[in-house]
Order: sequence, then C-alpha cells, then structure tokens
Amino acid sequence: MAVVDTLIDAVAANPGLTIILVVLLALVFGAYLFVRRIVVNVAEGYDQGRQ
Repeated sequence: MAVVDTLIDAVAANPGLTIILVVLLALVFGAYLFVRRIVVNVAEGYDQGRQ
C-alpha cells in the first residue's frame, strides 16, 4: 500500500503533470488503435484481392 500512497501523494502534488501524462497515454493508446485498424484493413484487402 505504500506504493499507492506515494502515487496518490504525487498526483495531489502535481495535478498538471498528471493531466499531461493522462493525455499522452490516451494519445499513445489512440495511435496504437489507429495503426492496428490500418494493418487489419490492409490485411483484409490483400485477402479479398487474392479471391
């Protein structure tokens, strides 16, 4: 529980940094989903092209 307490203290002390980190994580996750969607669609397109 010491880790959780330290994390809560860090978030309370630096709310701006926390917001920036959350936004960056959301952008990285969104970019991952975007690239994954492109790769899946390209693979499906190649498969349909072979048929």
